Amino acid sequence: MKAQNAPATETRITCTLAETPQDRDAVYRLRYHCYRRAQSIDPCANERFSDSYDALPNHFSFLAQAGSANHLATVRISVVRPDLGWTSAPSQKVFGDHPAFQHITRGSFAEASRLCFVEQARRDVLMQVVSYLAALADLYEVDSLVACPRVEQSPIYERLFGFVRLAEPRQYFGVKFATSLLGVSRAQLHHHTRDTKSMDTARREALSRLLKQGSRPPEAGISRAPPP
Repeated sequence: MKAQNAPATETRITCTLAETPQDRDAVYRLRYHCYRRAQSIDPCANERFSDSYDALPNHFSFLAQAGSANHLATVRISVVRPDLGWTSAPSQKVFGDHPAFQHITRGSFAEASRLCFVEQARRDVLMQVVSYLAALADLYEVDSLVACPRVEQSPIYERLFGFVRLAEPRQYFGVKFATSLLGVSRAQLHHHTRDTKSMDTARREALSRLLKQGSRPPEAGISRAPPP
C-alpha cells in the first residue's frame, strides 16, 4: 500500500462508528470488494465479508467517507480490557503463542484490523482511520496499541505512528496474506506523533468526536447483532 496525497478539491473526510445495520452492511461490503480485488478471500454470493468478532461488544468498526455517502475506507478497532470482561482480539488467533504478544496481553491494548480502502490508500484517509485506533486507546486508557498490517504496509505504520515489529510475519485470521505483528505503547505513540502534527491533530479530533457522542461506545456485556 503506497499512501497517496489527497486531491486539492477533496471533500472533508469524516469517520463514523458503524452502529446502524445500514452502516455495518456498508462495512462488510467494502471489506469484501477490497479483499476480493487483491484475491485475499474466496468469492461469496452475498458479497459481504464479516466474522464472529464483529458481533462482540469490544469491537468497533468505523467508516471513513467524503460527503454523506461516498465511503472511502473502513477499519475495525478491538479494545482488550480484562477488567471489563473484554478479552478477545483477532491477533490472539495468529500471534497468541508469541512471547512478544504474551507480554502485551499482560496489560490492556487496542488493535486495528480489517483496514480496507475502496481504492488505493490515500495518506489523509489513512490518518483518519488510524486516528481512531489512537483515540479509542485514549478513551479506554489502554497500555499498548497493536496492528497486524500486510508485510509491505508495515513501514508506513512504523514511520507515521512509531510502531515497532514484534514478530515474524504469519498468515492473518480469515485472509490469504501474511501480516506483521506491530506494537507501540500508548505513551510512545503520543511521543512519536507529537512531531507529526497531522496525526496528533487527527487523534485529538477523533477523541473529541467520540466524547461528543454523549456516551462512550457500547459497554461490556452489550452484544451486537451477529454478522450476516
